[in-house]
Amino acid sequence: MKKHIARIHQNEKGITGLETAIIVIAFVVVASVFAYTVLSAGLFSAQKAEETVHSGILQCQATSELRGSVLAYKGTANSDECITKVSFTIGNALVDGKAIDLTPPYYVQDDGTLKSPVLDDCDTAWDNMGTPASTVTIDSADYREPPRSTKITVPAAFGAGTLCGTTFTDTDLTIMNQISVWAKSDTALDAADLTLCLHNGGTDSAAVQTLSFPALSTNTWKKCVLTISSPAATGMSSIDAMTIHTADATTNSAVIHIDEVKSKFTDGESVTLVSYNDDNLVIDECAWTVSFSGGYEDDGDYLLEDAEKAVITVWLQDYNGTTGVWSNGTNDLDPFIDDNANHLGANGLFSIQLMPSVGSTLLMEKRIPAYLSPVMRLN
Repeated sequence: MKKHIARIHQNEKGITGLETAIIVIAFVVVASVFAYTVLSAGLFSAQKAEETVHSGILQCQATSELRGSVLAYKGTANSDECITKVSFTIGNALVDGKAIDLTPPYYVQDDGTLKSPVLDDCDTAWDNMGTPASTVTIDSADYREPPRSTKITVPAAFGAGTLCGTTFTDTDLTIMNQISVWAKSDTALDAADLTLCLHNGGTDSAAVQTLSFPALSTNTWKKCVLTISSPAATGMSSIDAMTIHTADATTNSAVIHIDEVKSKFTDGESVTLVSYNDDNLVIDECAWTVSFSGGYEDDGDYLLEDAEKAVITVWLQDYNGTTGVWSNGTNDLDPFIDDNANHLGANGLFSIQLMPSVGSTLLMEKRIPAYLSPVMRLN
């Protein structure tokens, strides 16, 4: 009997307490990792849910609404009577709602001329200046704002002086406080090595304002924001030229690119888009201006806040207030209707969308009456 019992138990094996402890610890570690993963996922999901809720609330808070009727104005563009501009008034839809940024892409000068803040798109080469003269060309391969930039190759023995310049139509800069320009140099430059001068009377006239560029890193495009120290200075109401100067020999043999020189009347950029479409065409980014109740700027900024109303004017045709002439656009790069066949006329159905950077889109769809009068109220 003892032999049989011994035979039954002869192949049994056991484990030590140390091995058991290792297994238990492994289970605890795996469970801890799993629990941490689940907890982290839960916290991440909760955080995302919170962000989504806050984003939704922000969108709702920054909502504009139409106040009153849409007005259409008749004019004559390229000898054809048509709708030249459309205006409407908006307000903040919610009490204590989030302010909506209505910094406009265009402005109206004192003489009534519609102006873009872009002083020069740098798609045409500036005039070379100085002795020895710089080589100034356009560059279709290296630019910041398509399709081209202006390329300045500085002579090896240039030293200091005027590199290049350009002229343009008289522009009132008295309401501006900054000039922005994209710049790039293949040589690192210190602050004030380059300056931008504004002129009233051509590139050979005395500078009305001299604005210093910030430091530029090697071969890196930089948006340079230059401060206008005296917007009300004599001559600022009719600036017609710009020149770029170098202070010393640091720029000798340098290759400098510049692109889109633009005036600014606030510290911000236009972030609200207004688009137009009808049966014939779509304008993704319209030319539009804004005025606030109580003045051009109701409280000194372009933010639509509580109790404020903003009148948005969408310009379908270009307008020269000096001569009182409406005109078609010249190509697809400008925001105006380019030909008479696409003019908005009698019985025309169109829609306008106002799309702020934050908040919901405001959509208006209207039809022009069968007979054009100077001002039409579109209900």
